[in-house]
Amino acid sequence: MNARLKRFKPFFVILTVGIGACGVVNIFSPHHDAPARLFSHKLHVQGQQLDCKSCHGKAEKEDKAGMPLSLKKCMLCHEGEDEKKPDNRKLAALLGEKPVWSNFTEMDPDIKFSHKTHVAEGKNSCTDCHAGMDTNESVTSDLHLTMETCTSCHAQKSASNDCLTCHKEIRKDAPPPSHNLDWKHNHGGVARTKDQTKHENDCSLCHTESSCSTCHQEETPASHTNFWRLKGHTIAAQADRSQCAVCHQTDSCNRCHAETAPQSHTASWGEPRDQHCLTCHDSPDPTSCTFCHQDGTPSHRDAADKPSWHNQGMNCRQCHGVTQPLPHPDNGDSCNDCHN
Repeated sequence: MNARLKRFKPFFVILTVGIGACGVVNIFSPHHDAPARLFSHKLHVQGQQLDCKSCHGKAEKEDKAGMPLSLKKCMLCHEGEDEKKPDNRKLAALLGEKPVWSNFTEMDPDIKFSHKTHVAEGKNSCTDCHAGMDTNESVTSDLHLTMETCTSCHAQKSASNDCLTCHKEIRKDAPPPSHNLDWKHNHGGVARTKDQTKHENDCSLCHTESSCSTCHQEETPASHTNFWRLKGHTIAAQADRSQCAVCHQTDSCNRCHAETAPQSHTASWGEPRDQHCLTCHDSPDPTSCTFCHQDGTPSHRDAADKPSWHNQGMNCRQCHGVTQPLPHPDNGDSCNDCHN
């Protein structure tokens, strides 16, 4: 048996017992989103003092680091241990002649990456990119490298962060695949979510805030139909004014409404019937009037006082509106709120 293996025999016993308990299907899988896989890099790197190239032998020679492609590679260390196990717990039974390993760090086909370029002449160590790989006890999806890992390293080492440095097709002068089909219609919803966990949804990679504003000022959104101009925009503005602010400033709303009265402001809206009173007092949002009337309604503060012979207990509606004229609509509020 390998002398190094003998010194760390207890570690391999623990590892192989765990492998046998979990079963091959739950240990080795090629999918990123698979559950955690039982494989201890800590045991092999720190416990056995194995170099990464012992298993990933192509890292210095080819673009891909490579994995052990046959059982023979693993058996160089495990052969002595397997002799003591039942047949169903030996590596040959668990892995087969051609093991299928988890590859949580596999990149999108569009990515250009060469291990040879990055590790040649000692430029980088494996843990510069695969941080914590030498201390992990199991293979999990959080080992998958992010774009930020690459771009931050490039920035620190003054390497180019141009799109074509790492991507085959994606570049600033050509839209990514996600921008096909109905993207013009759907991009607004994606932009508003500000979800940057998926790079295709990170608008800031190619666009600035000013580019959005410039485009929307030249081409109005599809929702801005004639109905939108007359009525629809009011509902949207009340629901979320910040959405309008992407293109419109507050003064543009004020300027437009100062020149063009809302459609509701017609017929009996003002004097002498003053139906606007009910619109405000019966509205679930009485502050809506202040969108335009920012100075409030000073006339309300000038409500006539009650005659001296009136008292708080009188029922105003027994006379006003029946035998006496009512100067404004009655929405059922207490008259004492204004007249006192």
